[in-house]
Amino acid sequence: MIARLRRLRALSICDRMVLAQLLISSALIVVALRSLGWRRVSVALNSLSTRNPIRRFPVFHLLYQMDKLDPLVDLASGLSRRNRCLVRSIMLFWLLRARGESAQLVFGIRKRAGSFEAHAWTVSERGLVGDSEAAIAEFHPMMSFGKEERL
Repeated sequence: MIARLRRLRALSICDRMVLAQLLISSALIVVALRSLGWRRVSVALNSLSTRNPIRRFPVFHLLYQMDKLDPLVDLASGLSRRNRCLVRSIMLFWLLRARGESAQLVFGIRKRAGSFEAHAWTVSERGLVGDSEAAIAEFHPMMSFGKEERL
């Protein structure tokens, strides 16, 4: 908790504006996931991400490199305790598509201590986004969504 507060305090005014918009987006994605499901939310964001004004939301996000935007997405996805990785991956997918980059949502499972666990991550043309190779190493990809080609 203290580490998060330190991260928030270190943010610039522009970072805080983008984070506020990402928090709103995260809340909307959580509601949409509960009512529509991940597939319909992903399809909608995929098609809307290249159209104005959705492409430009959050305002100023196109000024950021993805490695600078990723920590803000991580903070914003913290609203969702239950499906945090899914919310984060969908937000990263949307932001990458808004930039005209190829992106895929990948869903994987693993069995640990007799129970199944699931995880979602995003892959772009540059590779894994928002996760480390070690974090997904034990997960077996089961399905993915998104186009491989650049827009």
